Amino acid sequence: MMHATLLLCDAAEVDPAGKVHMLGAGWTVVGAGPTGALPGQAVVVLVHVPWHRTGEDHLLRLSLEDADGRAVLAGAPENPQPLVHQQAFRVQRPPGAPEGITIDVPVVVTIGPGLVLPPGRYAWRLEIDGETREDWLVSFHVRA
Repeated sequence: MMHATLLLCDAAEVDPAGKVHMLGAGWTVVGAGPTGALPGQAVVVLVHVPWHRTGEDHLLRLSLEDADGRAVLAGAPENPQPLVHQQAFRVQRPPGAPEGITIDVPVVVTIGPGLVLPPGRYAWRLEIDGETREDWLVSFHVRA
């Protein structure tokens, strides 16, 4: 069974060694600027891949939902699209890793400044290989 950890932060990146560097991590409330646009943000996902699932192809999907579980649409007003990030990944067992350990795969999704969301509650929901779990989400509130 796969496990995952999700965190909201102001900014994040994965370095070449696979470590995640975060700024302003762990927030749950954000305010929009004078134009209604949100500041930039990042979603950090640590996928904890069990030993027996290494060497396999996996598909990660991260989508933004409103309080009712509906997809949040973004983009041009004439053709809004669901705000979704999809990424295929495969993790190999590192040389010398003891049998049975979990291998972490870091994924950072950056949302630049300018996203406009009405006040309310939202959540980033994670799916891996078409499966989701109740704890595979991180929610936040946009205040007026």
